Amino acid sequence: MTAAATRPDPFRAMTRSAFVPTLLVGPVAIAIAFFAGGGKAALGAALGYAVTIAFFGLGMVVMLRLAANVAPMLFMATALAVFFGQLIFLLVVILLLQGADWLDGRAFGLTALACALVWQVFQVLGFLRSRRPVYDEAPVSDEAAAGGAAQDEPAGRHTP
Repeated sequence: MTAAATRPDPFRAMTRSAFVPTLLVGPVAIAIAFFAGGGKAALGAALGYAVTIAFFGLGMVVMLRLAANVAPMLFMATALAVFFGQLIFLLVVILLLQGADWLDGRAFGLTALACALVWQVFQVLGFLRSRRPVYDEAPVSDEAAAGGAAQDEPAGRHTP
């Protein structure tokens, strides 16, 4: 097995950690909207829930495609760029639906905000709990693996 095949996948941990709590928040928000504002508010909450799940779920797919071969030190920068893009697209959807009188905009916005916050908090927790390398692993030579010759120190590390 290669080092890339055994390397932990932070995307799976982040998605697993964020998806389930967000799935639980949506129905609660829809029920609260229904009891507080009726069917129009429930429709707005349901749409806010669906849009948020779609955007953040697709964001993880984009992260998987873009950052699959990114060096570990560039992973967070890539994640922040995708997150910024997600927020811009979510803002565009909110602006496009702002004049729609067939749904309750307040229920839509509050549900989207609640789902986005839950997704982001649990996604960060999933990332922090995942095991990921913080440096590039150097390949081990056959001779060093057998314990024969002394290993040269990696570049940049010096012993006194």
